[in-house]
Amino acid sequence: MSLRAGVDVGGTFTDLVLLDEETGIMSSAKAATDYDDPVNPIVDSLRLLVPADRSVSALHHATTLSTNAIIEGRLPKGVLLTTQGFRDVLDIGRIQRPEAGIYDFNIDNPQPLISRARRIEVIERIDACGGVATPVDEADLRRKLRALKDAKIQAVAVCCLFSFRNAAHEERIAEIAREELPDAYVSISAIVSPEIREFERSSTVVLDALLKPILAPYLQRLGQRLADASVDRTRIVMASGGLTSPTLAASKPVTMINSGPAAGVLASANLGRQLGLAELVTIDMGGTSLDIGIVEAGRPVQKYQSEIAGYPIRMPLIDVAAVAAGGGSLAMIDGAGYLQVDRHSAGSNPGPACYGRGGERPTVTDADLALGRLGADLGGRGGFRLSLDLAQAAFEKTLCAELGVSLEVAATSMLDIIQARMVKAIASNTMEKGLDLRSLPLLVYGGAGPTHGVELADALGMRRVIVPYLAGNFSAVGLLLCPLRCDESQMVLRAAADLTDAGLADVIVDLEAQAREAMRGGGADDKIARTSWLAHMRYAGQSYDLAIDLGESGVTAGTLDRLRAAFHERHQRFYAYASVDEVVEIVQLRVSVIGPELDYPKPAAPAGPPVQKGARPIYFTRDRKVTDASIWDRASLPPGAVIAGPAVLEGDGSSTLLPAGWTATVDSWLNLDVSKS
Repeated sequence: MSLRAGVDVGGTFTDLVLLDEETGIMSSAKAATDYDDPVNPIVDSLRLLVPADRSVSALHHATTLSTNAIIEGRLPKGVLLTTQGFRDVLDIGRIQRPEAGIYDFNIDNPQPLISRARRIEVIERIDACGGVATPVDEADLRRKLRALKDAKIQAVAVCCLFSFRNAAHEERIAEIAREELPDAYVSISAIVSPEIREFERSSTVVLDALLKPILAPYLQRLGQRLADASVDRTRIVMASGGLTSPTLAASKPVTMINSGPAAGVLASANLGRQLGLAELVTIDMGGTSLDIGIVEAGRPVQKYQSEIAGYPIRMPLIDVAAVAAGGGSLAMIDGAGYLQVDRHSAGSNPGPACYGRGGERPTVTDADLALGRLGADLGGRGGFRLSLDLAQAAFEKTLCAELGVSLEVAATSMLDIIQARMVKAIASNTMEKGLDLRSLPLLVYGGAGPTHGVELADALGMRRVIVPYLAGNFSAVGLLLCPLRCDESQMVLRAAADLTDAGLADVIVDLEAQAREAMRGGGADDKIARTSWLAHMRYAGQSYDLAIDLGESGVTAGTLDRLRAAFHERHQRFYAYASVDEVVEIVQLRVSVIGPELDYPKPAAPAGPPVQKGARPIYFTRDRKVTDASIWDRASLPPGAVIAGPAVLEGDGSSTLLPAGWTATVDSWLNLDVSKS
């Protein structure tokens, strides 16, 4: 048996979990993320955990490198080559303001990632049926590209009209771009997102192209250094929750956006199946954000369109909603002189003031520490101690001095603001989708999640919270479990009544063959992989569609009838009406080839009795007062142990806060099953 590792490079910490497949023992390490060289903490953590006489057979990796580059605007210079007359698609978009800016005119759509001066019109045209209306004017294109030779262009995105019908023009334009700009990375929409909706397709391929100069060298460097660190094989996790090879990931880096949070939801679903829980709401509170996920029928909810920093992305991905609320979220005074919590994070450098790395503004972590909700020992291998003195000094020098309030008032007000933001975000992403939270468990993880999770559940009217073993490194645990995956799709855009079951089967078989070939090309064995498929459907004339998932069922006689019936039912559920007499169209077919998912590992139980570390006064947000609470060593709690609140259970990389009226029971998987009396 072998060692398997999962590494999640977050905005604040790099988490590594190592699984010994022979013994089932999991060990973890947490190190501050190094923005200058993100590989350093990975290699250091491997040296800390892996015995000198052993190697790691497989390492599964997710990183926020792409997400942070987009959010922080650290993207290279690129150009967009597009059909003549479609230069302004990125500006026009959907001609609507962002949801957050409907009433706030200080919020607007983000500026296009490629300026208008670097969007080049190509004389060419593919018609709606895939025919060539206007051939590519190669001489004109070469003249325009040669004018850019001194502009230090690093990325080229190609997006032509109707390329999902016929990709020949995009492929030829890409060839010419590589010849004229040999140092630039090139992406074409027919490979990245071969779908309708010109704006979303353009946005996706632009993001992919701009990420290539960042991710491709990083993945190459990662592979080299991990090989030197005795890692036999490296796999990259995609936002869909599936694994791919570093080569395939580098060829389509947009798929890596939000892959870490996706792995956490996948781990939640996997653990939920072991516990007999088919429906879950999940929250992952780290240093920079709160990520919200949903598990239905034992599987993470998938979606096929999302956005990052206001830029649309169209591709398969696990549905994760993020809100700027993390342990590193900074306190600030707004223009009116009121306390707010910034949507920016202190990250790992300098990090919260209590880290002792030069941070001067107080963060949520500083507030938790100052109010006794966190202990000074961050815990875990690679962890470090927090400084209460520095946290208090940060409040006194800034908020207390500027607002004229006590440290306790400033810190408790910070927690009130950030928790109100999180409650609103969880509610809007669950109750507004028709979920009754009162009947669902909340699975809480991330470094800061267990400190706030039970209080958030209480505010939402939920009565059960699951805090998993190794909660502070839970997304890295999810990386261990991720299966190999490859997705292929094809546009159909025909009425279902005009199709036949046999014709549908032919398309599915062809897409499956493409996906399996791509999987084998990445060095993976597709023999034990399963195939699932779905259809995007709509009523004729609608501008949106619904994904109808038929799973692993094959196409047989009556499949089209089942698709139509399932579409009417889903439309009724989502929009409260169904029009059974209207024409139903199949917009697109998707096939996913997915390898086996590793079963959730059962950790070894501690041998000794529960260890109480003492007691200290702690502030609880519901009661708005300080209460004496017992302090327990989380790692010492065996199955069957029962701890009643008020209490704090301090573990490796996270601490679980139990208010009065809540009781935690340790289950056979060493999770904390927390319930309200």
